[in-house]
This record gives sequence, structure tokens and C-alpha cells, in this order.
Amino acid sequence: MLNLNKWRPAAGEWNVAAATHLLERGGLGPAPGEAEAAAAGSVEAAVESLFSPQGHHTALIRGASALVDAGQTDSLAAWWIELMRQGGDPLGERLALMWHDHFATSDAKVKDTRLMYGQNQLFRQHGAGDFRKLFFAVAKEPCMLKWLDGDMNRAGHPNENFAREVMELFGLGIGNYTEADIQELARALTGWGTKGRSFRFRDKYHDQGEKQIFGQRGAFTPDEAIELVLAQPAAARHIARRLLAEYVTTEPTSVLVEATSQRLVAADWHIGTVVRELLLSGAFFAPETRRSRIAGPVELCVRAVRRLGSRVPSKDIALAAADMGQRLFFPPSVKGWDGGGVWINAGTWTARHNALARLVEDHEDLGDTLGHPRDQGHAAELAIAALLPGLANAAFAKAVTKEARAASSPGEALRLATALILTSPEYQLI
Repeated sequence: MLNLNKWRPAAGEWNVAAATHLLERGGLGPAPGEAEAAAAGSVEAAVESLFSPQGHHTALIRGASALVDAGQTDSLAAWWIELMRQGGDPLGERLALMWHDHFATSDAKVKDTRLMYGQNQLFRQHGAGDFRKLFFAVAKEPCMLKWLDGDMNRAGHPNENFAREVMELFGLGIGNYTEADIQELARALTGWGTKGRSFRFRDKYHDQGEKQIFGQRGAFTPDEAIELVLAQPAAARHIARRLLAEYVTTEPTSVLVEATSQRLVAADWHIGTVVRELLLSGAFFAPETRRSRIAGPVELCVRAVRRLGSRVPSKDIALAAADMGQRLFFPPSVKGWDGGGVWINAGTWTARHNALARLVEDHEDLGDTLGHPRDQGHAAELAIAALLPGLANAAFAKAVTKEARAASSPGEALRLATALILTSPEYQLI
């Protein structure tokens, strides 16, 4: 049974395959040599390196300004992809991507690149910190208020959109509140709104009357009402389940959820503390949790580009991810992306295949990153070791090797084996 006890690897268990798993799930995949370097040290050191990143290049951070000024949201998505692929803060960017899905907000309605950028920066700033601070910051973010009609929530005419999602998606999960709780929370949240691109509390629009939320009565202010939501035991379990789905398993047991939620509360809701514990746990490194979920388009593309050392433009990566069903800053609904098996259908599978195949076609010399093969059979070994280390599927390895050996040269065999692996079902798992 999966548990949060610290992983104590036996001799040889902390290896390149385990390090690759850590860098793919904890970050966005290793660049050439990173997994090997991590495996040469301890698992504790490798985890700590994720929490002590080198940071993004200042010029890259500043580069967002021109895109924001021009109102180019798709170009901003390419900029974000560039942050991910450069590896300045892989854990931070993974968390930002997770929160973008959790607090899903789309520019299709917001129609303001500057606001979308502001929310993205907020995820980067608070994503690994106190979840309660993140929650309050997002709740008061003009981007979110515009997305869920906060400006329209006024005394006498409450709008329930934001209140419903605070309970259903952001804070508690279905089944942990009543319709009356939503209605009363909407009343309590009246007065929150925007002025231009800034948050404003408009006292004249706030319902000053008594409300009853979760059985408690009072003339709750918006802040007090949000605190009531976060005080529910279901809140910690909801966020624990989210973290487990991102880092460990999409089908956690109730025991594992409860244990994680207790860790979250004990850590005073500090996300980074819980993530560190998850990454060091036996549950994280258990054989059944490795390659157990389908990679989302963004993490799939960034992972492949980083491992191959590809020079493909980030705008092309962003477009490819969008073709696969994940257009950054444009989640399909307030639920975000459904993920899992929904990522794969006839259209998106073709998009995955074509994009990954193009990465191989456009690469000048795979030998520079994967190693120069002695012969065709060695080419298959190099590709499998680099892209799917620790692969237990002997039949798949045999099939790739057979095709590689039929190639006209070792270099062509390496290219063919790489393409076969990247476009295989096995590589879609993370």
C-alpha cells in the first residue's frame, strides 16, 4: 500500500531511471546529463536541488513586458514555454502549470493579456507557499473576478458563479457543501470587484445582512466567508488530492488523501513542504506510480524538447501543445483540462505523433545529446536508455531494436529509434 514514509532505496535503486522519474514529475524533465548527475548523488540532494533552482535569466523575465504591452496572449504562452524549457525553476513552473489548471481562467472571456500575465506571475510567486495566501490572492485577482463575474455580484442581486466554483472546484470539491451554502457565500462575497485592472472592495454593493454558511451565522465579510471555506476539513483533503494527482497517483486511496491532508495542515498549509515530503516518499518512487498517468501536452512537449536538446522555437511548441488540446491561457472551462484519457483521441493522437516526429526530423545531430552509436543495435540501446530509462517492457525494446537494425547506418538507426520511442504509447506516460 502506498504511504508517505520516506523512501529508503536499496543498493542500486536510486539510479538514472529513478532520477529521471523525479525530474519529470517534480519538474518538467531532465536536460542531457541531468538525470545522470542527480543519480550520482543522493535522492535527498536531488530533491533539494529542485527547491534551490538557479532561477530564470533576467532578460527572459523582462521579455514578457513587450508581449503584455502588445496584448499577445499566444505569444505569452510561448514565453512561458521558454521558461519551462530553459529549466531555471522546473518545480516552480510545474506548480504554476498545476495552479493554472486548478484555478482555470481563460483569456477567451477575460480578453486582457496583462491580467492573464498577472495571474500567471501570482502562481509563480505563491505557488509553493501558503495555499491560503494563494487562495485569497487568486480570489481577489481581477483576472478571476472578470472570468467568474465578480463585478456583477452585488447586494440584492447576488451572482453565484464565483461562489459556486470556490466550493466545487477551488476549495472543497463536490459533495462538501449545499446549494444554500453557495447562495449564502455569494451574498457574503458581494462588494468584491474591479476598477480597471485593479481589485476594489465596493462597500455600497456589499450585503451587510446576516448569512448562514456551513451552519454558522453572522454578517460575514468576503474575507471571513473565504476563511470559513478553508476551515472545512474537506478543504485540506481537496488540495491534498490535487497534489497527489500531480505528483503521485490520480487514484489515491482515502487513507493516502487523509494522511496528505494532515501533513498539509501540520505544515500550516505550506505547499512546498508537502511537495518535498511527497517527492521523498515511498509512494512517489513506488513501481506502480511510475509512468502511471498520461502526460499533458505541455509537459509532454517540454519533456521531449529538454531531453533532446532541441532548438525548435517555443512558439512552435506552444502551438503543438494547443493542437494536442492544451492551449495555455485558454483552458476549455472553469474546470480546467480534464486530463487523463481525455488527452487522447483520434485528433490529438495524430497531433502528438506529428509533433514528436517533427522534433526528430528537425534535430541536426541526435548523437550529440543521446550518444554516438557504434552500430544499429547500439543506437536502439542509446535511445531507450535516454528516453525510457528503466523500461521493463522487453517486447517494446525488442521491436525498437529490430527496426533500428534494419536502418542503413548507425546515425539513421538512432533517428529511427528515437522517433519510434517518442511516438509510442509508452512515451506518453509520465
